Amino acid sequence: MTAPRRVAAAVIQRADGRILLLRRSPTHTSNPGKWCFVTGYIGPDETPLQAVVREVHEELGLAVTPTRAGAVVVVHTDWGATLHVYPFLCPVGDLDAVTLEWEHTAYAWITPGALYEYDFVQQLDDDLRAVGLL
Repeated sequence: MTAPRRVAAAVIQRADGRILLLRRSPTHTSNPGKWCFVTGYIGPDETPLQAVVREVHEELGLAVTPTRAGAVVVVHTDWGATLHVYPFLCPVGDLDAVTLEWEHTAYAWITPGALYEYDFVQQLDDDLRAVGLL
């Protein structure tokens, strides 16, 4: 049995309360075409906080200071892996446009409750609950 992988997740929220959803590229190795947050594996010498700041910078070019850490979300994936997801709330003020890199093809600013209108990755709503937005 493989040890759980640790993943940092950034719930990026504007001042108006909307959150950022990203559509994964059709060539993404996991959940292609589904909607998600900025996520990434936590390195062996990183804390979850360090990883989420790094991932947001790598994927969107933004510097963030997370204001809330949620409880760990345990995800048993469709492909048989177990993930321990560390969600963080990352406020970004009045940000409107973001620059996407290869991992994502589209983005949307939505109210947390509108999440269910999207085809999102497994248990993404649990991340929102963990940081107090659902």
